[in-house]
Amino acid sequence: MEEKQRFSNFLLVAAVIIWGWFVFVVPKMNPPKNLAEKKLEQNDSVDEKVEGEVSADPAGGEKKAEKIPAGDAKNDEKKPAAPVAKPVKVKDYPQRDDVQIGSTDVAENYRLLVKFHSTGAVISEVQLIDPRYHDLSKLRQPLKLIQIEPEAVLKTLQLDIPEVDLELKPFKKKLTDVNWELVKDELKEDAATWRYVTPDDGLEIQKKFSIKKAVPGQNNEFEAYKIGFEIVLINHGEKKRTVHYELSGPVGIALENRFYAQKTRDLALGFISPAGAITSKLLTPATLHTNLENQKEEEWYTPLKYAGVDSQYFAALLLPEMDQNKEHYFESSKAVFADEEPANAKTNARLRNVTVQFKSVELDLPAAKPAKKEGKAEDLPKIAHQFHLFAGPKRADLLRPMGAENIIDYGISGRLGIPQALLTLLSFYNAALSFLPWSYGFAIILLTITVRSCMFPLSRKQAVMAAKMQELQPELTALKEKYKATPEKFASAQMELFSRHKCNPLSGCLWALVQLPIFFGLYQAFTISVEMRGAPFLWVNNLAAPDALFDFPGNVPMLGPSFNLLPILTVCLFLVQQKYMMPPATTPEQEMQHKMFFYMTIGMGLMFYSVPAGMCVYFIASSLWGLAERKLLPKPKLGGSSGGVIGGTGGTSSPSKFTLTTKAAKNPGRG
Repeated sequence: MEEKQRFSNFLLVAAVIIWGWFVFVVPKMNPPKNLAEKKLEQNDSVDEKVEGEVSADPAGGEKKAEKIPAGDAKNDEKKPAAPVAKPVKVKDYPQRDDVQIGSTDVAENYRLLVKFHSTGAVISEVQLIDPRYHDLSKLRQPLKLIQIEPEAVLKTLQLDIPEVDLELKPFKKKLTDVNWELVKDELKEDAATWRYVTPDDGLEIQKKFSIKKAVPGQNNEFEAYKIGFEIVLINHGEKKRTVHYELSGPVGIALENRFYAQKTRDLALGFISPAGAITSKLLTPATLHTNLENQKEEEWYTPLKYAGVDSQYFAALLLPEMDQNKEHYFESSKAVFADEEPANAKTNARLRNVTVQFKSVELDLPAAKPAKKEGKAEDLPKIAHQFHLFAGPKRADLLRPMGAENIIDYGISGRLGIPQALLTLLSFYNAALSFLPWSYGFAIILLTITVRSCMFPLSRKQAVMAAKMQELQPELTALKEKYKATPEKFASAQMELFSRHKCNPLSGCLWALVQLPIFFGLYQAFTISVEMRGAPFLWVNNLAAPDALFDFPGNVPMLGPSFNLLPILTVCLFLVQQKYMMPPATTPEQEMQHKMFFYMTIGMGLMFYSVPAGMCVYFIASSLWGLAERKLLPKPKLGGSSGGVIGGTGGTSSPSKFTLTTKAAKNPGRG
């Protein structure tokens, strides 16, 4: 009973205390506002937002009304309200992704179609219009050479200005996040201009883009693969501004045939010396990943001639218009990954998106004079940096005007000019046979005939020696049996036998040595030839890649995702040719040698499984030429003759069929 009484008393006392607090204490802590203060609050609460604009306090905090001392209400009404600062507004224009320059109509003679996205005013897509460079997975569709990929964190020609980002920070935005305004008066079929004005209306940033047509007969195709790009900074304010920008290079270049591609996306840079010499540098994504893991950044401070990304057949390179030895645009250039790091970054590093990020020098913009503040943009202080972005195939005639021809990797044999000569000859034959279907396939066959004809003297000599060795095999076997206990006498007798028949077993090595650089040159030529990319022949729709007769359900170890028939045919012909070239085994050692050559040829087949189909066409044509050469030309004459003209198969023919060998065979002990 006492506990209930205590609880009731507690509630009563608590209610009295709360009532007294709100009645007597709270009014004294918050006195009623006078009329001026109420008006000031009303002014602060006026909604001055414009469509597409967001208002905020410049300092990022809440606005507070300025308190006016309490006084006579009538006097207070006569006092003017305190001036209110105009709220700062961040411009955020409507989002657009429908803006483009160029045309997909081939008859218009444009080589590019460029699409944009208003967020950051970036290039969202670059299509190649030339039918020669169509999309391999979508025939007769333009290739999207550059596009925004889902995992990308940087975009092509993305521009950021840290000083502007500070102004946008209260709005939780950056220059790369806001939508830019399309300048409608400057939108044309071949040009577009985007602009953004800072929240304080003090700085205007413009990004201008343009392209050109290819004019038939004027040899200006290089110009048609260039995207003109200009950054313009205009100071509208009455204060001097010092800013710098960070610019991303090309991002998202097309990656074709990922499994069989000889290269994916490499960074290509050209540094220019004070004397004007260009030094090229290539950096693979795998190397960049390793360097970053080892805390080694790839950053350069040397003036650039060009920088960008290249794949096996295409390149996207950014080039400053001005000589960077005379007018420096950039303080530094840095290699970066342009995508989010995947979980298995080390394994898939070669497939990652890479680009170059440029940091400009500090740019001083003088204050705008009051008389010019409302004038035209060209009357205001401004700075402009001009570039062009090359986006096109890696053809020497297109890259040479930029000084970027070194990004075409001709390999070791390129120092001898072999791939260049073969590609020139191949292009000539293709042009001559352009009236035929599969012209590039027949051009490869003509190239094979040309190469084999030029090397015919060497191949004939090698065939002569191989046939002589084949016919001398019984005598060599007899000598080995006779002198098996004295190897020195056998060596002497063997040399005398070779001398008597003018046979040099090592002469075939010269044929192999001459073929080696030609082989590497051919491989490199077929690997880098953008003209051969997409060229059809028989069932093959791309001579620059494996023939891919059909796809496997998944990746097969050592073979890949597709069944390639041409490498198998090539190896079969190699084995047939090997059988005709090598004498029949008459001893266990020779049998072992034959087996070794057989397994080596099978191993070569596995190595050749992923080579371009054009390479296999060359090998098949070359093997058929060699077999015909051995079959159709006369057989050798021994017994001291000079060897004559040869080309016989030899094969399993019995020595008794050759009368000139029987004399030596009857007296194997001679020599």
